[in-house]
Amino acid sequence: MKTQNKKGFSIVEIMVYLAIFTALSILVINSFIVILSSFNTTNMNRKLLESGVVSMERISREIRQAESVDASSTQTMLVLNSHDNSGTDMIIKFIDENGELNLYKDNTLQGNLLGDNLSVTNLVFNRITTTVSQAVKIKMTLQYSGGHKTKIENFYDTVILRGSY
Repeated sequence: MKTQNKKGFSIVEIMVYLAIFTALSILVINSFIVILSSFNTTNMNRKLLESGVVSMERISREIRQAESVDASSTQTMLVLNSHDNSGTDMIIKFIDENGELNLYKDNTLQGNLLGDNLSVTNLVFNRITTTVSQAVKIKMTLQYSGGHKTKIENFYDTVILRGSY
């Protein structure tokens, strides 16, 4: 009598393989979720810091090139008396308008200095005047809101007007 050689898997073997496959799949999916979350957090931090640094640099450059701080400046609006490359007088304004950091040149809106999903939550300009020079102290707080994540970062600078000394 011939014995039949049965080939195949038993139900126990299938359950063991299925359990191992499930555990590995969960591990891979969780790793993928952690990597995506880390990428999103890093991207959010990069956008926030990049936009803050670029905005502060633009404000600082305009302050350095200005002749004086206009008397109409307030803590939330900076008005600078400056001139363009040809020597023509012009007025430059930085204003927080509904969370946007807007730049005006001669009362013409040049645009928002911040990127998408970014808003100004606090913007303070303090004028510093001495007998020899003028300076402006800047405190700006930016907020990034993307999806369910929010991050806030503070930026500070003090800039002396070159034309004032």
